[in-house]
Amino acid sequence: MTILLLGNKKKYKNISLKDVKTVLLSPKDALGDTLISFSHARQLKKMYPSAKIGIVSTERNKNFIELVNQKEKVVDEIVDRKKIIKQRKKWDLLLDFKDQINTKRLIWTKLLAPKIIISFGKDKEGHYFNRNNVKIYDFVTVTPINSHIVDYLMYSELAKYFKIEKEIPRIELSQQEVLKMEKNWNLTEKKVKILVAPQGNDRCIEVEELAKLFNEINFENVKIVMSKTSGSEKYFEKLTSLLKNDIDISLAKVLSIKEYVNFLASSNIVVGVDSGSVHIACALKKPVLSFYANNEANLYRWSPIPNKGVDNLQVISNIVGTQNDLYNFPMEDAVKWLNFEISKIYGQNER
Repeated sequence: MTILLLGNKKKYKNISLKDVKTVLLSPKDALGDTLISFSHARQLKKMYPSAKIGIVSTERNKNFIELVNQKEKVVDEIVDRKKIIKQRKKWDLLLDFKDQINTKRLIWTKLLAPKIIISFGKDKEGHYFNRNNVKIYDFVTVTPINSHIVDYLMYSELAKYFKIEKEIPRIELSQQEVLKMEKNWNLTEKKVKILVAPQGNDRCIEVEELAKLFNEINFENVKIVMSKTSGSEKYFEKLTSLLKNDIDISLAKVLSIKEYVNFLASSNIVVGVDSGSVHIACALKKPVLSFYANNEANLYRWSPIPNKGVDNLQVISNIVGTQNDLYNFPMEDAVKWLNFEISKIYGQNER
């Protein structure tokens, strides 16, 4: 009954994606997905220079959207997901990056009533609702397994109409706001500032392995601050119990998302797991040491995208598993890379 009532939409004949005046992006609301949606927005601006580009927001990512958009203003309207009825029939094209289809999403899409919908999501295996029996999409994008999410538009129906060039993530911040966050490092002398983000939404690197990394680096001229998230106090307590006594490390205070991004921008190096922090650091042109699970699909879809000329090392687990299996890393290369970066940056600070 749900599929009968909500799982269909009016299909427009002779659809032309050349004649589009309004485009709405609907990403997942995680920070990494939201950041990537700005790369897609830039591609859309090149395709449709005079079109209005919107992005769907939630409480979770609204402030981040505003921050990324504050200088570039590539997004013309931020649409509150909960107030979608106000947007009814206002959008020519919806780009839907959500994965699982459920009744709530079908109602939401029915209320929005866009003219054309392109889906980029993946079906959950065995789920009742899927893109075979739900007919609300005009086009379903099938991406190769070896494609990165930043390139998804290149595999869509849009590619039949436009030459779509790669747009890597980038963020432009107010340097004044970044400088305000320097005080959070509590430095009395010049040191290399390393921000470590060992936890993602549902994953973290084994604390013993991170301790091994920091115990083997040249830490004399280094200040390490660990980002604060849910459960980070216990992780930090265990980490510090495993570290050498003279390592200068502290846990960050609670920060808003805007404060956190500016604080990250004030660092010299970012060390993190597969998470929004890593992608934000790359977008800010920071040297990044990242730790990823040995999962082929996730590595293709979510590996870091560094800017040219910016040092980056991605360390992959020795154990094949899910995207959350963050353990058994080959640390030798990580130690060597981090020591090199510390030496290089400290030498630049001394000049």
